Amino acid sequence: MKTFLIPVDFSDVSYTAAQYAVDMAAHLHAHMLIFYHSYAHRPTDGFETDHGYESSTLRHLEKMAAKLHMPAALSSEQVIFVADDKPVKTGVETIVSQYGVSMIVMGIAGMSDIENTLIGRNTMAVAASGVAPLLIVPRNHTFKPIRRVVYATDLKEVEYITPAASIIRLAGQLEAETHIVHVDPATQGQTPEKLLGKQEVLKMLEPLRPIFDVSEHKDEADGIFDYVKKHQIDLILMASRNYSFFQRLFHSSVSKKLLNIADVPVVLLKNKP
Repeated sequence: MKTFLIPVDFSDVSYTAAQYAVDMAAHLHAHMLIFYHSYAHRPTDGFETDHGYESSTLRHLEKMAAKLHMPAALSSEQVIFVADDKPVKTGVETIVSQYGVSMIVMGIAGMSDIENTLIGRNTMAVAASGVAPLLIVPRNHTFKPIRRVVYATDLKEVEYITPAASIIRLAGQLEAETHIVHVDPATQGQTPEKLLGKQEVLKMLEPLRPIFDVSEHKDEADGIFDYVKKHQIDLILMASRNYSFFQRLFHSSVSKKLLNIADVPVVLLKNKP
């Protein structure tokens, strides 16, 4: 994880996410931090030029960074500030391409935040884009060394969906114990297709020696959350399936509910190319 991108809107939620990103970047010995703000929604009063907005926004970004606790491992030369008038999703995609971003870090407050606030809508737009791994930080969450991660899977199309390289790289860098959880109250993962999916995902993640478990909880989000609590998980990993994944989960209640109840960060990883 060499380059972290931190889109912010100067809200308390984005401050929390920014501090988490800074601490995680230092923990992983990242080379670069990029603070980004889009002023696409600036007031149309006509009294300030685009150049004026850019300069003003860059000053605000610098002030924000100055309020954060910067670990000694990070120097000022490693911090970049970017501001533009592009929609957040477009701006993020441009920066990811230009700088080779390893991880995007954004904040979210909960279910109502997803639909009713700008930072929530922007976070979901970036999630749908899937241009780079997206770390979603819950409100008021602070970074601590990550000892255990869990990859949540539905065991469908495992060979084509599982972002094995990303999971192995991230869990390896974090030196974290890796768990795999499948929520299945109906068959407990015992159908031929799911047994095959289990074998495939365990083989793909074999370097991590993962622990596999099935939750029989009736609700998928609650099943993942209960597993997280029971096993003291510090980070939830999920595979992005581009728009089909976005439709199935983020336009339904499952991931919205998960993000609303989970008090640990969630990483959406790009699915296998």
